[in-house]
Amino acid sequence: MAWTRWVLAPGIVTVFLLMQACAKQKPEAQASCNFIQNGASQRVSWKADTPAELYIHESVPMSYTSAVEAAVAEWNSRAGRTLIRLIPGRVGGGSSPKKDGYSVLYMMNSWESNKRTEQARTTIYWSGSRIYEADIRLNDKNFNFVVGEAEGTFYGVDLESLLIHELGHFLGLAHTHSRESVMYKSLASGDVRDHISDEDLDSLMCEY
Repeated sequence: MAWTRWVLAPGIVTVFLLMQACAKQKPEAQASCNFIQNGASQRVSWKADTPAELYIHESVPMSYTSAVEAAVAEWNSRAGRTLIRLIPGRVGGGSSPKKDGYSVLYMMNSWESNKRTEQARTTIYWSGSRIYEADIRLNDKNFNFVVGEAEGTFYGVDLESLLIHELGHFLGLAHTHSRESVMYKSLASGDVRDHISDEDLDSLMCEY
């Protein structure tokens, strides 16, 4: 039997070890826990950058402030800490969302004609798996919103329930097929879904 002996020069060994040290480790895949995931199957969230600040645009009527505050308070209360910080007052600037590093809630009186059944939309921006901006827009063109008791009031969408849903997206949560979840994919006029379920809380605690 013949043996072959391989001899590597010291310089080659050094280069090989350096290449190993510099090679990027592939991110470890995570269970979704009903969160949006990036291409590496990692949960997308604000990570340690909480509380995430949310501004209200001047397009949102002052009469809607109580619903916004209640929706933010529901998430913070159920989490047991401040995940979302609502910035008092109103901000001006452009009338539509843009990637500018600020998370803003808008009331939109224009909407795509092919998406007129969409009550609201949250757009999140992330790098790696960390969210750095999330903008929420409410469809004021095609829907009426109700502040206060909406159950049985079929002419409008309960704003607090809708905002709780959108704030779930703001935090990184995806839709669910569970009708008990605030992240259920639809909210009918007259329905009230303003309490975060234990299922939603379990998902939240998986990441935060």
